[in-house]
Amino acid sequence: MLMLASGALAACGSSSDSSIVGPPIGECSVAAQNQAIYDTMQQYYLWYEELPNVDPTSFSSQQALLDALRFQPLDRFSYLTTVAEEEALFGSSQFIGVGFRSQASEDLTAQVVLDVFEDGPADLVGLVRGSRILAVDGVPIAEILASGTFSEALGPAEVGYEFELTFEQPGGAVVTATLSKDVVTIPPVTAARVFQVNGQNTGYLVFRNFVTPGVAALDEVFAEFRLAGVTQLIVDLRYNGGGLVSVVEHFADLLASRIAPSQPFASYQYNDKNTDRDRTFFLDSTAPPEALLLDKLVFITTEATASASEMLVNGIPPYLPTSTAVVGAPSFGKPVGQLGFTICENVLRPVSFAVVNGLGVGDYFDGLPVDCPAADDTAFGFGEAGEESFDAAVHWLQFGFCPQTTMQAEMLMDRVPDAEGPQPMWRLNDAY
Repeated sequence: MLMLASGALAACGSSSDSSIVGPPIGECSVAAQNQAIYDTMQQYYLWYEELPNVDPTSFSSQQALLDALRFQPLDRFSYLTTVAEEEALFGSSQFIGVGFRSQASEDLTAQVVLDVFEDGPADLVGLVRGSRILAVDGVPIAEILASGTFSEALGPAEVGYEFELTFEQPGGAVVTATLSKDVVTIPPVTAARVFQVNGQNTGYLVFRNFVTPGVAALDEVFAEFRLAGVTQLIVDLRYNGGGLVSVVEHFADLLASRIAPSQPFASYQYNDKNTDRDRTFFLDSTAPPEALLLDKLVFITTEATASASEMLVNGIPPYLPTSTAVVGAPSFGKPVGQLGFTICENVLRPVSFAVVNGLGVGDYFDGLPVDCPAADDTAFGFGEAGEESFDAAVHWLQFGFCPQTTMQAEMLMDRVPDAEGPQPMWRLNDAY
């Protein structure tokens, strides 16, 4: 599941491993594919009773039909992709682009770089966390955002497509560089290190996505943590939009199977047409050799933390109730997962099941709250002293309570959806 799912569960952001082959349709005309999408939604969509009564063959594209079928306002998650894109992302942690994440500055005059993937085209031209992109092909960001989207300005997802970026480095130097899109690999784990807090060996890692290569990456870093005698851990999920359920289940075993063997971690609940698919994942009765025996655990989250990441954050605390904290900002709010259905060259990922933790807690469409509100400070690298979320995590480990931060707790804990417009659609891979 990815939080995708497949025959057994494939899901995006909370469950999934492979695609179910969609209904046989004989040929791949728009009308035939639309009919297959409609039939699939009628059977597997979590909110199938809310589907409108439409003629699927009257829509000009599969995307137009899916847009009309989504249950509002809850479904920000069902999506279509291609078989090739899905296999690249989930199987190899790859996509076509230049390898960075960014967000618009508050004044909409720049794109602030949040993360740069090692050895990608963006990394090779010197783009770093905290860089401010000022223009694309000479067009100022303010103009781009006033008339369209940043993603559109970067052009199509084609290997070899070139564009020019003008960006300001954290030190103030302005650079103009030409980037060429290529197959980019997202390293699932980055910035891992061990340091001491109150005399205890403490681990830190950034986990970027729950995809197949993430299992080996987690095993490698957890083996190092175990060898170093790590008993406290900070797991940074601030930009992790989710991925495969099988990977989050493995991560849960690494974190909690020594503490709570055989205890329920998460349950997957389907609609009343598919109750035979309902299942509960239990923590391993025999912990993996890399699993840690933790005294304290801290998660770092932001509004970009979604799906499988939220499943992990929601699932572990029942077994470390007084020794777990969440630092940063409330998460995105995706307590559901998707099955995958291959229809011709495309994969349909409709919301197909709800996810709850071992205590039956789910339904966090407004996001998971934080214990210690803290800002995501791009002036500092991941795990670097001075970065507010990292410092807040260390402070909690050291003293057992939250520090004062620049972020007001009331604004975070009382967050409500924007009543003036639709909430942002979820994207499993929000990188360029």
